[in-house]
Amino acid sequence: MYYLSRISLPKGPQTQFPFTLQAFRELESMSFETPVTVFVGENGSGKSTLLKALAIKLNLPAIGSNDLESDETLEGVKSFGEAIITSWKKKAFRGFFFRAEDYFGFVKRLKNIDQEFKGDIVDFEKRLSGTGLKLAVGAVYGQKEALLRKYGDLTEVSHGEGFLKVLQGRLQAEGIYLIDEPEAALSPQRQLALFSLIKNLSENHGCQFIIATHSPILMTLPNATIYQFSDSIQKVNYEDTEHFTIMKNFLNNPEAFLRYL
Repeated sequence: MYYLSRISLPKGPQTQFPFTLQAFRELESMSFETPVTVFVGENGSGKSTLLKALAIKLNLPAIGSNDLESDETLEGVKSFGEAIITSWKKKAFRGFFFRAEDYFGFVKRLKNIDQEFKGDIVDFEKRLSGTGLKLAVGAVYGQKEALLRKYGDLTEVSHGEGFLKVLQGRLQAEGIYLIDEPEAALSPQRQLALFSLIKNLSENHGCQFIIATHSPILMTLPNATIYQFSDSIQKVNYEDTEHFTIMKNFLNNPEAFLRYL
């Protein structure tokens, strides 16, 4: 199953971001023909920019310290994102947008929520007594326990472990999920764990994923559509990506590369 089937992109002056990027001057539309779509390309090529713009257009909740509407880092793409025209095969009613760098903001948000829970308990103890106090405090502890069951204590695990726990806790069937450079937080082994999670959800649980990545591992997701961002945006095979070519050549003969570094 996939939900978003096509987008049409707005045009703008070449002096205005993101039309300062060559890829966006020429791209008029993009199709999503498989449950998994992967954006690849060099830093600054525009893949994350398009992913952010899509998140804004789809009004997806963000996993981080701020919601999309209050995230100052998205100001540069808001008008671009809002002008995108979307076509749907079927409307999705759940999903999220998650950037690797937003993980620590999300941990901070959970800590703030926990502090609010503690404040609520103190307030209840001042104002209530007897059965009313027990019910109110019990409700707060129930919410605390629900968050703990869902994510565990993210302050007690590594960045990569916590990042994967958040995804495991938030991904649900029949949703559309936009994930930006998850490999920044993950070892190769944990990238394989994420690979397995995405494969299962896209093949068996009706999920659609759009992922911007530099990871050759994630690029091999079965039947994924790969768009390579450079001077233009082209659909490519995995073996034709710059990432695959460079990594393969380097691993085959690292000494040859090291001589020129």
